[in-house]
Amino acid sequence: MSLISHATKKACVSGAKGVHSLQMKRVVASIVLSVVLVSLLFAGVFKDKPTAVSNGSDITVSWITLDESNVQRFDVLRRAGYSGDFLVIASVNPKGNNSSYHFVDQQAFKVAAGIYQYKIRVVNGELPPPESEIVTVSHLSSTAKRTWGSIKAMFR
Repeated sequence: MSLISHATKKACVSGAKGVHSLQMKRVVASIVLSVVLVSLLFAGVFKDKPTAVSNGSDITVSWITLDESNVQRFDVLRRAGYSGDFLVIASVNPKGNNSSYHFVDQQAFKVAAGIYQYKIRVVNGELPPPESEIVTVSHLSSTAKRTWGSIKAMFR
């Protein structure tokens, strides 16, 4: 093998490694940029993490928004316990930027005691739609309310 062909072969191999390294840097940079953009987009809707408070009868879920551009509605999702699927229990229309929202879950009394988890989904045309952090609340409903709810259900 001549000295020129050996040097040419070595230059081609190192050049290919450099191109591969550059491509990897571009992929990593685009992933980081995507995560930052999604975070900024999500962070623009909610001011803070939502809250959920039980009064023994109902559970009030509250949240505050910042920028509601393109928001069509907010879906309130709930699940019982720490696992399982979240179900949409209500939809709330947007009021405009910098608004406070309070949804009262009056159906939580149907279980004697337990843990509920809530989150807010922002319906704005994006797939998948952005969602808030999950909030957890311990709920101890009164026996009288559960009994009255059962009686009413029998006559529906």
